This record gives sequence, structure tokens and C-alpha cells, in this order.
Amino acid sequence: MKITVESLGLPTLSAVIGKKTELDFKGGTVADLVQHLVDRFGPKARDALLDRGGQLDMTIQLMVNDEGFLPRGDLPTRALKDGARIRLMLLVAGG
Repeated sequence: MKITVESLGLPTLSAVIGKKTELDFKGGTVADLVQHLVDRFGPKARDALLDRGGQLDMTIQLMVNDEGFLPRGDLPTRALKDGARIRLMLLVAGG
């Protein structure tokens, strides 16, 4: 299946995977896609995406299509379909 991955506000990740990339993905969950990105793009992608424990870094928010931010607990169970658009964004807070 084809999946589009967009990297927004993450210059290190964008330098590795591109700002907008279409990938052939065998299918599975969002967590599987994150692992696919690490496997395909190597250590620089791992460093940009994952924390020291191997989980999606807390500074990154993830959105599937236009459904809003995906809770971290849903990464292993949220299935992806052909044509899905995944946005990886820098979590910004302030006040």
C-alpha cells in the first residue's frame, strides 16, 4: 500500500526522509510504520524519531489523515489503510 509521510517542524527528520514522502508499506499499524521508517532510513531516522527507550519521542505528535492527534497508546493498534497520510509534527507548547 502507499502511505504519505509528512515531517512538519522536524528539520532533522525532514533531512533524512524528506518533508513529504510516499512510501510502499506492507501494512500494519502506526507503530509498524514508525519502525519501518527507522529500518528504511537508518540511525539518523531513529535518532530523530525515537527516545532512548525506543519509543516515539515525546516531542513528536502524530496525526493520521485529518483525524487529530493520535494518542500514544493507540500507536500499536491503529491500523493504516492504503492512501493514509501521516503527519509527524514537533510538539510545541508555551504560554
